[in-house]
Amino acid sequence: MSFLAPLFLAGAAAAAIPIVLHLLRREPEARVKFAPVRLLRQAPVEHTARRHLRELLLLALRVAALVLLALAFARPFFTADAAGASAGVTIVALDTSVSLSAPGQFERATAIAKDAIDRAPAGDLVAVIAFDNDARVVRPPTGDRALAASAVDSTATTFGATRYLVALNRAAGLLEGRRGAIVVVTDLQEGGWDTGDRALVPASADVSVADVGAPPPNLAVIAVRVIPDRVVATVRNAGPQAREAVVRLTVDGQATGEGRVAIGPNQTSEIALSAPRGVAASVAVDDPAGIQADNIRYLVLGTATRPIVLVVTASGDVSREAFYVQHALTAEGAEGARHQVAGVAGAALANWDEARLARHAAVVLLSTRGLDRHGRELLAGYARQGGGVLLAAGPEIDADVAADVLGDAVAIADTPAAGRPGGGVRTFVPVDARHPVFRAFGAGASSLALIAFTRIAEVRAPSCQTLARFTTGENALVECASGDGRALILASDLNNAWNDFPRRPTFVPFLHEAVRHLSSVRPGAGEYLVGSTPAGVAETPGFATVTASDGASRRVAVNIDPVEANPARLTPEEFQAAVTRLHDAARTEVRIEDRQQEESQHLWQWVLGAMLAAMVVESVVASRTA
Repeated sequence: MSFLAPLFLAGAAAAAIPIVLHLLRREPEARVKFAPVRLLRQAPVEHTARRHLRELLLLALRVAALVLLALAFARPFFTADAAGASAGVTIVALDTSVSLSAPGQFERATAIAKDAIDRAPAGDLVAVIAFDNDARVVRPPTGDRALAASAVDSTATTFGATRYLVALNRAAGLLEGRRGAIVVVTDLQEGGWDTGDRALVPASADVSVADVGAPPPNLAVIAVRVIPDRVVATVRNAGPQAREAVVRLTVDGQATGEGRVAIGPNQTSEIALSAPRGVAASVAVDDPAGIQADNIRYLVLGTATRPIVLVVTASGDVSREAFYVQHALTAEGAEGARHQVAGVAGAALANWDEARLARHAAVVLLSTRGLDRHGRELLAGYARQGGGVLLAAGPEIDADVAADVLGDAVAIADTPAAGRPGGGVRTFVPVDARHPVFRAFGAGASSLALIAFTRIAEVRAPSCQTLARFTTGENALVECASGDGRALILASDLNNAWNDFPRRPTFVPFLHEAVRHLSSVRPGAGEYLVGSTPAGVAETPGFATVTASDGASRRVAVNIDPVEANPARLTPEEFQAAVTRLHDAARTEVRIEDRQQEESQHLWQWVLGAMLAAMVVESVVASRTA
């Protein structure tokens, strides 16, 4: 039996009051000499023993009434399935990401996982989870250790990346308020924790890490990009010794080039290979002893050479409403890069879907007019899934609509800031000249100070990174994280209305670097990473076709996350530092279940009825004893 409010049991101490009073009344009667005792022998005299029994019965009834009253207030109930509730759960979370696919690594991981099952406390249930980008319950909690071991044997490595957060969240859900342990079998890859990740697990759960060990030396193609007539591949050597990598280029199924590059220990190097015209290309490196899945990277040449930037304006006419932006992006920039520009009206986004928006490398938001709820959610989802958004907070931007797109981390004033000290003409000063947006300017970053801003918007973003300020102290350019993507917010316009930026020579390189930086988080319109592919595209490296709602189809490349080729590892202490204990979570779930059981049984009503019955009997006995 359990109690919903056990503190009321302290009230049972009141039962001592009638006991104390009873003991205080026990005084010896004085002897009185009375000669004619024989005259009283015929009188009806109550026997002392019978009276003493009645007094004890009264005492017992009064004590019982007080104890029953305390029990009624404590809300007693019988716990259901006490044996199952008391059993613990040991959850084995097995890492199946790409980094475990090196020869011998996964075999070692499965052996450690089965050993963790054997070491689980006797009587505990055992569950098995496999995780990479996602976490899958391979075997729910069971008392059969053989079934759990068989579930481990049925797992295999995937093409996904390591994500500890999803594994621990899924494991915490399986505990369901019970005590237990979570054993994470992994190679402790550093990239498994994203910046700011905090896993929440109940305080009653013990979290431990079973280290599989570092993977063997590995060569990996971690990036591929296109410049005119060439494909540039970035190769990483994740080993302690310098190596020479043999890199091969294939275009449309035909081998078109080969090169060699020397790479130092734990270093990366680039190699450029001549590329003929084509559509689908792949770059591969020879590495039979390392991770096989990262030896090749795929690329769609058509979209890679001319990434499409979507410009959102009031009417969608970029030649009129985004004249400077259009010409800057289509102009030749660094390494001959130039972009395709597509325009759309804010109201027209109501008819778009995620697949159609996803074909664009970045979004430049110049106006929020006509942007309905669907359009706002579409842009916000694009950013959360790794897209990049450049917002120019000019006269066409509504603060509330911008907050829906960017989130609560950014607040933009409805009216331009004016009347401040040093008002009038402001200039633009980079805070971090090493940031990728300004890196292309090098020593010429000071030329940005020549831009004259006559009006600005007030951008408040305390949780974002300030990249530049105006000379009057306000934020000029900030960068904010939005899910897996990022957003750049310029506190002025890009149409020569509030400043002369578009007429400065720094405008073109600034836009090119801003778009390049934004599109570097989420792969371009022709590339996706395993774990973030559109609906209907298999989570397998290679080529696929994506069809948008308007019927347009495009060829895309699917690649593994290059983070998996990073050899950096965590220590068990660093892993545990990202785990936060929830002291009240399990207790809250248990109390909710207890309340439901107590309300279904209503034992307090029966206890209260027994107390009233005891009081009635006490009244009857007391009237006869008086």
